[in-house]
Amino acid sequence: MKTRFEKEQKVCNLSGRIVGGQPGSNPPLMIGNMFWPGDKIVESRKEGKFDREAATAQIRRLEELEKTTGLPSLVDMVANTGDEMKKYIDFFVETTVESQMPFASDAYMTKVKRPAAEHVASLGQMDRYLYNSLSFWEKDLEKEIEEIAKLGVKHVVVGLWDAQDDFSTGRLKCLDKMMPLLEPYNFETILCDTSVMHLPTAMICNNSMQLIKEKYGLPAGSGPANGVYMWMKQAQEIGGKDAFKGVDVATEAVASLGADWLMYGPVEAMDRIFPGVAIAQCNFASLIMDEYKELPQNPSHPFNLLFPDVVKEFNDKLAGVEKKRKWLRK
Repeated sequence: MKTRFEKEQKVCNLSGRIVGGQPGSNPPLMIGNMFWPGDKIVESRKEGKFDREAATAQIRRLEELEKTTGLPSLVDMVANTGDEMKKYIDFFVETTVESQMPFASDAYMTKVKRPAAEHVASLGQMDRYLYNSLSFWEKDLEKEIEEIAKLGVKHVVVGLWDAQDDFSTGRLKCLDKMMPLLEPYNFETILCDTSVMHLPTAMICNNSMQLIKEKYGLPAGSGPANGVYMWMKQAQEIGGKDAFKGVDVATEAVASLGADWLMYGPVEAMDRIFPGVAIAQCNFASLIMDEYKELPQNPSHPFNLLFPDVVKEFNDKLAGVEKKRKWLRK
């Protein structure tokens, strides 16, 4: 795994959440889904009704986990229609006035994505909004890019996957073809989604991230939850619900190594995912420290928040401060 790149790395600010940079410098942006298909808090998609109390509790818990672990958070909201998405957006904006947590609208069809972006523009919330997503396989991609740019969209996800080349090289080829379409519009943030297609091949995406960061310096990540939830039944057959949860945490933690952002699935999994990824990031930071003798300067990095005593110890060692111990041999 490559841990340093000669190419200058793009560091983006999405409503106060830092994304990108050299590996280990900043923890990954954690993107979780709300109102996803099967989400128990949704009462009626047609009417856009949901359990507001439960949804608010989820957001408050995310805000707590952000502060505790140092992992920045973004909520990705899923809807079937533009009107349904607007109701979720209104609720989220009203509920996060203090934290200003960023959010995304998640939809496959332009007829849902477009009205969502228009509504965000009308609310004056583009600084907090992530457009999810611009897909390589979209037929009218050039037109879609032009339209959202005119609306004032600043932050976008680009979906990369080539059915003819399902390797890391294929993801890079997709980005090579998309960049000429994106560059004229100077989006502040371009998050490259390296598209997890199968659970046991998720690390191909991490290889893709390295190729992307090496060539373009853009923040790259993936959605390993796609593979995890596809394999839920098999995991539970092996060891029940605990087995599935173990697979979930392990997959997200491993996938976070070298990633600038991560789609971890339903936010209801946050209490197991955030600690697992935070510890993975602490260990990754220590790997960087051992190799380059550098510690994360980001004060909100999990290593600095969760293990300040360990960080101080190594800061002292790197500064040449000797610590005498009676049990050491002379």
